[in-house]
Amino acid sequence: MKVNIGGNMKRVLVGAAMIMAGSVTAQAQDFKPYAGVGIGAFGLEMKDTSINFKQKNTVLGGFAKFGVDVNDYFGAELRVGTTAKGDKTYGVGGVAAGSPAGTIGQKADYFVSYLAKLQYPVSQDFRLYAMLGATTAKSKITMTPALGTGSSKTKTGFSYGAGGDFTVNDQLSVGAEWMQYWTNVTVTTNGKVKIWGAVGTLTMHF
Repeated sequence: MKVNIGGNMKRVLVGAAMIMAGSVTAQAQDFKPYAGVGIGAFGLEMKDTSINFKQKNTVLGGFAKFGVDVNDYFGAELRVGTTAKGDKTYGVGGVAAGSPAGTIGQKADYFVSYLAKLQYPVSQDFRLYAMLGATTAKSKITMTPALGTGSSKTKTGFSYGAGGDFTVNDQLSVGAEWMQYWTNVTVTTNGKVKIWGAVGTLTMHF
């Protein structure tokens, strides 16, 4: 008696391969890339602990973002941005006891953020998200000659924030977010800088 199992095995293998291919395709379809921009207010805060000096400026800034939603609850994002310069002028003794009059300016020449995104779909058209990661930024501080030479440092700090997205259609969403890019990152011996942003966002989904 001859039992032909070759044909059955082939059919089983072909069926298994089709199931695996379907599973991979379904997983690939879960990955949804996107790109967009964010524009709004950025806070630049510097302090020198040696002289108890602080300066805060709120300036215009923005970024371009590129990311992927792995599924409805998790994603990853890269963003690159910059801010305008903020200045403040001080009278004699305004910076420290006995200091001359002058102007101090600060800006983020550029920043690059690498972020994980935890998100929750509140409804079909609206979702909330939280961001965790790090930001590498170039902090530039300028001073009038009488106050010193200023500084320019590139550092990396912990970043976190939250926001929301409203879906306009399958390709477009708008939203708003707040992000703390730096928290007391040391840029000089006694100098620390904070950077935060509160922006509106526009995102294209592919």
